[in-house]
Amino acid sequence: MTASLRILTASSLDSNPSLVIVSPDGSKTLINCGEGCQRSFLESAGVAAGPGIGNLRLSSVNRVCLTHVGHGALGGLPGLILTTADVAEAVAKDVLNAKGKGGRNGGAPVGGSGSIDGNGRRKRPLDDRDRPRSGGGLTSNDDEGGLPDLEIVGPEGTGAFLRSLRHFMRRDKFKVRAHEGRYDSSRNDRGASASFAAKKAKKKGKGGKGGGGGSGVGSDDFGFRVESVPITYEVDKDDGPNRAPMKKQAVSYLFTTPSIPGKFLVDKARALNVPKGPLYGRLKAGKSVTFVDPTTGEERTVASEEVVAEPSPGAGVAVIYCPTLRALDALREADPLRSCAKASGKGGASDEERAGFDVVVHMTPKSVFDEPAYRSWCERFGSSIDHIALHSAESLEVRAGEEGNSPFFSGMCGGMRRSFVHDRLFPTPVLTTERAEEGIPGRANCGLDELSTIDGVPLMEYVLLPSSRRGLNPSSTKGLYAKQRINQLREQVSESGAIEAASSIVSSCARTANNSDPGGNAGLGELIFTGTGSAVPCKHRNVTGMYLRMNNGNSMLLDVGEGTIGQLLRSWKSTLSSDRAPIDEYRSRLRGIKAVWISHPHADHHLGLLRLLSERTAICGANDPVVLMAPHDMFDFLSEYGSIAPEIDRSYVAVDCYAMIHGRPNPQGKRLFDELGITRCVSVPVAHCRRSYAVVIDGTSFGRVAYSGDCRPSNRFADVASGADLLIHEATFEDGMEEDAVLKRHSTVGEAIEVASKMNARSLVLTHFSQRYPKIPPLNRTREQERAKEIPIVFAFDFMILTPKTINLAASLTSALRLLYPREGVDEEEMVTGKMTAKDLMAVPGIFAAKGVL
Repeated sequence: MTASLRILTASSLDSNPSLVIVSPDGSKTLINCGEGCQRSFLESAGVAAGPGIGNLRLSSVNRVCLTHVGHGALGGLPGLILTTADVAEAVAKDVLNAKGKGGRNGGAPVGGSGSIDGNGRRKRPLDDRDRPRSGGGLTSNDDEGGLPDLEIVGPEGTGAFLRSLRHFMRRDKFKVRAHEGRYDSSRNDRGASASFAAKKAKKKGKGGKGGGGGSGVGSDDFGFRVESVPITYEVDKDDGPNRAPMKKQAVSYLFTTPSIPGKFLVDKARALNVPKGPLYGRLKAGKSVTFVDPTTGEERTVASEEVVAEPSPGAGVAVIYCPTLRALDALREADPLRSCAKASGKGGASDEERAGFDVVVHMTPKSVFDEPAYRSWCERFGSSIDHIALHSAESLEVRAGEEGNSPFFSGMCGGMRRSFVHDRLFPTPVLTTERAEEGIPGRANCGLDELSTIDGVPLMEYVLLPSSRRGLNPSSTKGLYAKQRINQLREQVSESGAIEAASSIVSSCARTANNSDPGGNAGLGELIFTGTGSAVPCKHRNVTGMYLRMNNGNSMLLDVGEGTIGQLLRSWKSTLSSDRAPIDEYRSRLRGIKAVWISHPHADHHLGLLRLLSERTAICGANDPVVLMAPHDMFDFLSEYGSIAPEIDRSYVAVDCYAMIHGRPNPQGKRLFDELGITRCVSVPVAHCRRSYAVVIDGTSFGRVAYSGDCRPSNRFADVASGADLLIHEATFEDGMEEDAVLKRHSTVGEAIEVASKMNARSLVLTHFSQRYPKIPPLNRTREQERAKEIPIVFAFDFMILTPKTINLAASLTSALRLLYPREGVDEEEMVTGKMTAKDLMAVPGIFAAKGVL
């Protein structure tokens, strides 16, 4: 019987705290699902996890617990639900086909009638996400019958958030049940635990029977009781002294098991002549049995305690979130925590009296945790309790002061490898390294004689059961960014020949440099790629996002996929001058984002908006809203989200993409010109999903910039953007996969090049690559050679920085970069989606069991 606590992510520039509680019965509860959560699951299944700690390729996450409503707790939840529902449908379909049943599984967790997964597995006119939103969406009420596919527990507003998602996604038959405020899994017989047990029983095919030795209760039937501890607290509003304080709710959680039944003593049962079979099972269940003794022929009664060892204490975890010192009073008085603190403080308390806590995880901000009042309260839990510090960052200032590296190790390694090839085009996103021993979290004294903490780090495991192994798993605490690993990466790049090839290319380009600048003045103009992958998360590429900076230092974003702001902060830090404080740079850059363009309502292109609007408003206030150009679905969603997260109120000026179609004046054209120097910004309808648009922007630091969004090749787009100085075009599929591209309404590499040719574009950047190709997608060499004579072609990578004068160099360096990735095509270990069998899909982390199949 095993149970553990696994940390997925800690607070850093690009992540927020999250962890997984692994129950003895195999079910898992995810606590908080911020941006990048899916990528962190992928990392846990990869080389970063290291030997000896297992991985989190889960098919049994059945509950998500949220500590608060905000991007740090739920920014990754919509994407996680989408991936989960789509993978589960594909698994169900494959399993049914393998059984020869064929047809549709009406009970599987899928989208509405006729829907497909995020990669267009099913032929149909439109994806469910493309349909008008008149209702429906995710099932989120607490009272609906049936077992849920996913249970979400959180503060007030959780259900409203789930309902707001209908504006850009719906998976009608994927059942999500939301519980707000008080929750106790032991009183909920139709929740996640029941759902997990039903799925497990169906997979097992039969119930276990008594017989044999071992523990009285099998681990399959032994899980955590989950209890929420909601508190309500007040926060001051920033818009004037006359406004009443705003009330918010935060939730802490208690996870406890009952006492662990003692081992069934087979030898004693035999000595008492108890017949093997069902009587063993009754004794293990704590019941007395009466039987005829085969030796004496007389009736005999044996009590359970005669053949079952004494029970041992169970395991317990408290996850505490106290957002402000003002909230501490409410937390102290919360009944579950008050009784737990008293019980834990008793010396030699009985199993019934003890709280059952082995460890307390503090997701409380460090500024609150360091307060004497909070630390004094922690003392009440007793000196035998371990405390893990997994502090939330309550502000950008706190993030700026943190030195933590990213939990997205694979993406960071890719960035480092490319930086060895050319550090101006590819600045390294990793700025600090660790000595080998620094990866081991130390115990830090908090100023109290009896309280010390363990610093929580990504992938760290704390073993809860068996009790003999209780404590940190040393194999899970090795530093991901140890200097030795970085040196190994450098050696690998050097051995590949990429550095030598790049040096030769740079020298050649310097001799034939074209210093023309379509923007008129190099100035501060740059284009940073924060994500270059398609919809399904990948370790190596984040989802779509670009930062286009103008010569005056102000900027606009082109799509804002999940994790965009975190990637930007790392990129800005990598190019920061030594005499400038990081927080000053972050504030200046975020304040300088004056406009945002969202190409279409699919989640992978806009889920980063919540963090952007929240953090930018915290800096600028409500008097400097960003111009948000997006399909109207986004404004319906943000309006509802703003009702539960008022920090984004008045954070944007809405411009419907339909209102700025080519031939119409942009409603915010004057402001775009005044703040960004943009002389024209128009949308072009394209074929992908409902309300999909490309954009053409004149007056940027690159001259005319055209961005396709997601789409099939468009002659109209080519005409409107004719003569573009820079075309950024999606290239989801390789040449030869035109049928897939048509079915899924994307473009191939060759088709993107054809659009550039028709547009008479001066340069082309390809992006939005299928996650089949985490490195450089295959390209028809003949086509490449022919087109390269006419137009420089750049393959985008995360953290790549282009300027008007470096586009040709970036295109020329492709041959050197290919040396970093000798194996092109599908990497079975890294692939997340594609033409996969049910067995392959079952290994996809994220996730939840397919209803009716697992």
